[in-house]
Amino acid sequence: MSMAESGWIAAIEENKLQENSVKLVSPKGIGVLIIRKTGNDIYAVSNKCAHMACPLRGGALDGYILKCPCHDWRFDIRTGELLEAKEIKIKVYKWKIIDGNIYVKL
Repeated sequence: MSMAESGWIAAIEENKLQENSVKLVSPKGIGVLIIRKTGNDIYAVSNKCAHMACPLRGGALDGYILKCPCHDWRFDIRTGELLEAKEIKIKVYKWKIIDGNIYVKL
């Protein structure tokens, strides 16, 4: 089974993702934020806020908390949970590095 058949899609070259940065990628047209804290401390989350699908790109990242730029909703990038109501979540994607590329599982 190939990577694509198993749902793994190449998202970004690892060397294009600097430490403490957020990059918007769109594998298969799906907006995914790839976030690198340090080293292999990497997270992949949906670019859509759970509230009105506002784009999360451009939101403030404070530690592991990403704040939506539209209405200040705050999500934990490790779990996707909204801090004020953990039952509300954004999608968190599995990821892995193969041959210098970061792949996400859609």
